[in-house]
Amino acid sequence: MSAAAPVGGGRGAEAGTVDAAGAVGAAGAVDAAGGVHAAGGAVAAAAPRLAAILLGVACVAWTATPVRHTGLATTALVVSIIAVTAGALRLALADVPQPEDDYFLSAPVRGWLAFLAVLRLLPWEEIALAALLWLEVQHPARPWHTAALGAGLVAYLLGVHIAESGAAHLIRRQAKVLIAGACLLALGAGFAMLPAAGAGAGSALLRVLAAVAVIVAAALVLPA
Repeated sequence: MSAAAPVGGGRGAEAGTVDAAGAVGAAGAVDAAGGVHAAGGAVAAAAPRLAAILLGVACVAWTATPVRHTGLATTALVVSIIAVTAGALRLALADVPQPEDDYFLSAPVRGWLAFLAVLRLLPWEEIALAALLWLEVQHPARPWHTAALGAGLVAYLLGVHIAESGAAHLIRRQAKVLIAGACLLALGAGFAMLPAAGAGAGSALLRVLAAVAVIVAAALVLPA
């Protein structure tokens, strides 16, 4: 009878060790899962910002090609590059807090906060939009190139809005309006090509496509 007590105590100690090891393993698994979810959330938050930045860069490259070596074109290109870069920095630094009271801060920190304030104050995307449109005007008439630029600029502004607000459902809710805008954009490009196309089968086809674009846009915009 005296030997039974140590055996029971040993089994209890082993069970306690197993339970402790299981608890540690479960805690480690929970921490690992939390880390994976946090990393996934960071990637999901950074993806719209990266997409908006890439769209801005693509619009600048699309409009600047071929490069025009005139004063107004060069100025518009420089302004658009500065505006797109500043907008990209604003998106990248959107999570950096800015204290309300900076009285006791050092001069470098105050300079950094002033830089952030300027980034968040000016409408960089609208400035880039105006500069890119002015740069496109400096090129010879190219209707479909300009239509593609219009689509890219709309996508850029939508991407910035989604990156700032997180309203990814905006595209689904405004799908009809966006499709109607694309139809009207194609309509404008088609009409711009009519004088160059002249009379003939190609001109008639463009007129038919323009009429179809108007009908589709009206059907999408009008309420059911």
